[in-house]
Amino acid sequence: MTTLPYPMLYPNIEVITMPISAIITRIDELKPNAYTATTKLGWINHVDGAVWNEIYKYTGFSDVMRQTGIAAHALPVGVDFSLVTNVYVDGEEIFPITFKDFETTGYYRGTDGKLNIYPVPTANDVTAGLRIVYRLPFVPHVAATEEAYMPVPFDKAYDDYTAAMVDKYDQQPESYTNNVNYYNNGMKEYAAWYADHKEE
Repeated sequence: MTTLPYPMLYPNIEVITMPISAIITRIDELKPNAYTATTKLGWINHVDGAVWNEIYKYTGFSDVMRQTGIAAHALPVGVDFSLVTNVYVDGEEIFPITFKDFETTGYYRGTDGKLNIYPVPTANDVTAGLRIVYRLPFVPHVAATEEAYMPVPFDKAYDDYTAAMVDKYDQQPESYTNNVNYYNNGMKEYAAWYADHKEE
């Protein structure tokens, strides 16, 4: 158990976070099961992936120098087209287009996964005129020594989700439903607390 300024989230607030190994130990005491620590690490990644994508929603951006005749632009490593949230050309937002929007100003996904803009640039940028804004991708935990995202007391959601997964694979539907409900309620509580405490 560690007390520290919550990394990236609350630099001015001290919270208590737990290493994943401690959460797994607690889960095994509360709900004995035959599943490996690796499997449970994967389940905890499911939870933190949801926290990252649905609650934190961190964004980054890439400023691109456009070149004459080049419409396609590679996204940063690890960023999929589905993570793109906004695109700006010369400070003005442009929007996604489809084959039905032929010759409409906007952007679209190329067959190679690159972000394409239309119309195609007719001059080289002197300063970067294309800005791509995207959600930062979730990077799964790889070791049980890492800290889980949700601090005490919201970390009980890890217990509820893992218990639900044990019930799912042990074919205990009634207990599974109860634990999923506990988990969903826990996530709502944390989301509300985060919204009230995050640094603007």
